[in-house]
Amino acid sequence: MPRLRIGEWSVEVERELLTLASARCSFGPFLVEAASPRLVIQRGAIPAGEGRPLNPRRPEGPRLLIRDMVLHVEPPQDALDAELALRAAFHLGTVGQGGVLLHASGVAFGGTALVAVGPSGAGKSTFARLARRAGGELLSDEVVSLLPDGRVLGTPFRSDPDMVGTVREAGLGGLFALVHAPAESLEPLAPVAVVPLLLAQAFRAPLVGGLTQAGLLQRVAALASHFPAWCFSFRNHPEAGAYLRRWCESHAVR
Repeated sequence: MPRLRIGEWSVEVERELLTLASARCSFGPFLVEAASPRLVIQRGAIPAGEGRPLNPRRPEGPRLLIRDMVLHVEPPQDALDAELALRAAFHLGTVGQGGVLLHASGVAFGGTALVAVGPSGAGKSTFARLARRAGGELLSDEVVSLLPDGRVLGTPFRSDPDMVGTVREAGLGGLFALVHAPAESLEPLAPVAVVPLLLAQAFRAPLVGGLTQAGLLQRVAALASHFPAWCFSFRNHPEAGAYLRRWCESHAVR
């Protein structure tokens, strides 16, 4: 069966599930040959009263049950269900490596990743498009993993069909909180301001991999303390992407 890379881990997935999810996901950089996957997704019935809905907005739909390193999934009804099953696998794989999975946008210039966080409408996809036009490579404009050693993992998840990730991982150069403005500027953010930004965008499935809310806070606080963060004011203009490229070339941590 196909396997997808998640950092140092991989997840084995039935081809039918990948085919169903392909309407919403792009798997190219993540398909790998692995001797023994750390995670497995298996489709099948889940006993009554066990598991949780794949889609919290549709509690009557298919359920997911995580037992050891196997994600048991009731047969997905559509592409969204299949994508959510894969997101659960990337969440578990990230947590298992000590990291945090975020709703965030990640781009890389020369192997250095810039990660943008913010609520819906903040401009994460715009950030990614502008950076890509300026020569950056896309990890994902939808979901990225942050590992404690500073690696940023891309994912197959995307907002639009043209936003396909091209790299699997890069070293974190900076975290960016996005603000729409008439001109580009960067202001440093203190860790105390970064923690709530990351927590607001962190995946929070209950007790995935044994990670409690207190454990999630500890991981987020460590990331905020060890890596630089900035408030990035920008406009939807090609110069914003060029600004990011120049900053990355001269200031990013390598």
